[in-house]
Amino acid sequence: MNEKEQLMKELQALQFAQVDLGLFLDTHPDSEPALRMQKDLSRKIEQVRNRYEQSYGALIAGESRNGDYWDWVAAPFPWET
Repeated sequence: MNEKEQLMKELQALQFAQVDLGLFLDTHPDSEPALRMQKDLSRKIEQVRNRYEQSYGALIAGESRNGDYWDWVAAPFPWET
């Protein structure tokens, strides 16, 4: 597995955990350990997404980083490897 695939797999796993934790928080909204875990997951997701986007481009068209050029179409789309 190359670095791009590894980062994408890590991001997907973190996002899955965040969704699952969100379901738990729906029924336990004041669980301090779960709230801390949610903040930690959000931070990790942002870090991995930033690492991915710095190397391979934006994951979402609206988050294209270059203000002078619509660079979303300049690189392969995230699902193209």
